[in-house]
Order: sequence, then structure tokens, then C-alpha cells
Amino acid sequence: MQLTTRARIQVPRPPDQVFDFAVSTESFPRMMQPLGPIPGIVSMEMQGGARPARGARRRVTMTDGSVINEELLAYERPTRHQYRWLDPPKFPFSLLVKRGEGDFRFAPAEGGTRIEWTYRFQLTTPLVVGMTLPVLFLFRRWMKQGLTRIRDELR
Repeated sequence: MQLTTRARIQVPRPPDQVFDFAVSTESFPRMMQPLGPIPGIVSMEMQGGARPARGARRRVTMTDGSVINEELLAYERPTRHQYRWLDPPKFPFSLLVKRGEGDFRFAPAEGGTRIEWTYRFQLTTPLVVGMTLPVLFLFRRWMKQGLTRIRDELR
């Protein structure tokens, strides 16, 4: 079973500038800070010296000490950045979620760029839906916090 959450924001810059900043391995960790039990990102590095492209892998180190390896499913500058976790999250979230997949969409909007960030989670079992919903709500706040930091940085 999957659950989906989504966050959106408008940024007052053109799509190519917003895309380059938002998905950069250097700036993304600065934008994604912890929120309650949701860890932030300490670092993000492409594996094997790869450049960001479909099929490339990266290593994401979180503030709780966990590491998530990800595979890029789409890297279409300046419109789409999609990735999936290759590892489950750290305990206790691993009791609820097996995998996650993020999908950033960037579109021109009046006065700048609209970012829509969707996250899909594959649950460990349908029995955890009730316990997952409050975490999903907090995760959406974490996503919105990161998008707000991106917007504020690019103002």
C-alpha cells in the first residue's frame, strides 16, 4: 500500500535557476533541516563521481546518523527531478515505511517558478496506515519547510 503527500511553493526566479539551486548536492542539505522526529540532511554526494542523470545513485547522510542510498529516476533540467530510496529509513520509521520516492516538478508561473514536490511511501503493511498518517502530516510540514527555505534563499 502507498501513501502520498505533496507540498507546493512559488519562487520568484526562472525555472532553470530554481532547479539548479533546489536539487544541488551542495544546497539541498542546507535547505532540509530537522523537524521534530524527521531528520534533516547533512550531506548528499553522487556515488562513483557520477553526474546527476537518470540511473545515477547518490548517498544521503541524515542528521540522525542514518544513510539512504537513492537512485535518480529522472533528471530533466529544468522541469523534473525524481528519485527513490534504495534503503529503508532508520528505526522506528522502518516499522511503517519500506520505501520512499520523491518527485520535484518545476513549472513556469507568473513572476517565477512553481515547485511541486510529491512523496510516495510504500508502507510495510496496510495495518500501519493509522500510525503513518500523523507522520505523513509532519513529513509534509518538513517538505514545506524545505521549499520555504529554497524560496527565501532565492529571493
